[in-house]
Amino acid sequence: MALRADSNGIDASLYRRNGSWSTALVDASLGTTGAQEAADRLPDEVAKLLKSQQAQPQDVQALIGVLEPASGLRAPVARFVAVHDGEVVLNEIIPGLKVSSPSVDVGPFPNFTAIARARGGSFSYLVAEVGKDGGEVHLYNTASPERIASQGIVGLPEEIHHARKVPGEYDQPKAQSAADEMVRRNADEVAELIRNMFAENYVRLIVVSGDIKAREAVIAQLPVALRDYVEVIDSHTRTGGADSKQVDAQISKLIDDVKSKDLADLEAKVSAQSGNGRALLAVGLDEVVTALQSAQADTVLVGQYQDEHTLRALSAEPWIAHQEGDDHAELVAGEWPAPEVLLRATALTDATIRYVPDSLIPDGAGIAALLRWAKS
Repeated sequence: MALRADSNGIDASLYRRNGSWSTALVDASLGTTGAQEAADRLPDEVAKLLKSQQAQPQDVQALIGVLEPASGLRAPVARFVAVHDGEVVLNEIIPGLKVSSPSVDVGPFPNFTAIARARGGSFSYLVAEVGKDGGEVHLYNTASPERIASQGIVGLPEEIHHARKVPGEYDQPKAQSAADEMVRRNADEVAELIRNMFAENYVRLIVVSGDIKAREAVIAQLPVALRDYVEVIDSHTRTGGADSKQVDAQISKLIDDVKSKDLADLEAKVSAQSGNGRALLAVGLDEVVTALQSAQADTVLVGQYQDEHTLRALSAEPWIAHQEGDDHAELVAGEWPAPEVLLRATALTDATIRYVPDSLIPDGAGIAALLRWAKS
């Protein structure tokens, strides 16, 4: 995966790899005769584009070898592929992104701007479907409808049934106590799954559905810090009694709420700094580049994509330089469009990049950065 766990930035180690990189963003839609014909032509078309940019033969072969349409997904759908020295490093489907014509890039570092823009702000979330006899916990990411992973606990429902139903072996209070203990034990194991999966992924939302008592028992076993992420759906999804479309719609609404709150939080941070002498806010391309050079930028906020600007990529720290001037001339690897160089520098300085509405950026500057420490 090129994207970090939080999907707001790029794995910096990929930028540190020496050698050739080739990337392609293409249409992967199916569903019509025209789309199928375009898919059949795509490998040859992409190969010509790559060769025109002097891509290595092994990169061309590796990249066109994975250009398959995305079946089962509603158009539009895009595919992003990155190849390094003949190895396919990234091959991802992007639902909802329309690509009119293939776009390829060849160079000493990868151009991840397309995937970063598509995936920026995405996050992982858990859906726990629980019952008295256990439950399953599913991991998803908002960037894709595909389930990433699932883990489950299978309890012993026959023990609960036995404790409640066998006459003469249990009196009613003991039977209820035994059944409650089994529900609690199963809930504790499901809660442990949630805790572990939460810790291993950038989880921003925990959806809990299923039996009412089981839901309450699982939530009670979660640490207080995790309960802030919990939302309950009153549906018995585990037993198949729920309307799946209705459940999906409820989950989609919860995801939208998290995204809206995240954006509102960013806007509040920018607004607070805008009225405070901008001590912790860089505004405009020049200020953001300067902040990245000192690893001072924490979150780079991009409204307008800065496509019309060019920046210098450096082979070592500080990784980025202004288009004009002689600073760090001995490290200049070349000049590229600003979005590519900005994204690379953001990753290499362990910052986060977010693509936001332009109205969030002060003064119509198109780009800003929240800083780790105040400007001197």
